[in-house]
Amino acid sequence: MQTITPRVQVVASPFVENADIPNEDARAIDLEQINLFSLNRFNGYDRWEGGARLTWGLTWTLERPRWRAISEFGQSYRLGEASDLFPPGTGLTRDFSDFVGRTSVRFGRFIDVTHRFRLDQQDLALRRNEIDVTAGGRASYVQLSWTRLNRDIEVEDLRDREEARAAARLAIARYWSVHGAVIIDLTSQGEDPLSRGDGFQPIRHRLGFSYDDECFTFGLTWRRDYVSDRDDRAGSSFLVRIAFRNISR
Repeated sequence: MQTITPRVQVVASPFVENADIPNEDARAIDLEQINLFSLNRFNGYDRWEGGARLTWGLTWTLERPRWRAISEFGQSYRLGEASDLFPPGTGLTRDFSDFVGRTSVRFGRFIDVTHRFRLDQQDLALRRNEIDVTAGGRASYVQLSWTRLNRDIEVEDLRDREEARAAARLAIARYWSVHGAVIIDLTSQGEDPLSRGDGFQPIRHRLGFSYDDECFTFGLTWRRDYVSDRDDRAGSSFLVRIAFRNISR
């Protein structure tokens, strides 16, 4: 069975200058499929998006006995003058925004593949390319991810980046499990002149175990950070998690 669902949104609000407010929590703006239809595409409170715009999108769904595919694609058009609140390279600077989309394919009950992308509306250059693969169930699984951001932007918080991530969880008994994760920075100085990496720089890894039953959860995780960034310092740390369920007065 195939289904095509169109979606159209019109947003209109007074255009208010807010560039004079210090921007501390809305710096990492980036057009994605998840915020294409948001009323405010900024991710914080120091900036808000005024004016009028028209947003359109299509969702295509294909279902078969053992697999399912969902694909989404869309763009927005600003009615009036383009806002200078969005830095160049975010996909929202021009009247027509960049194209964004996502395709998810599920094979059976244990394999999920998701691809997210952003295409430059002028030359269709791939500005965001992200692939996530998950294999397994809720108790035991493996996740692999790769992301490449080619924003062509000079904002420090939104530099070009290439990154790989891997995570796994293994159930070793009815209530016990072990888990781990690793993040590798693949950005080279050719992709980002400000990058401190050489194309293969470990960022963080985690390793731990947990006990989880119907009433109680206990977990111990060791985390190792290799790169210092603002409030995060390189080094090792331990996280202890304790939670009680079904506690009533």
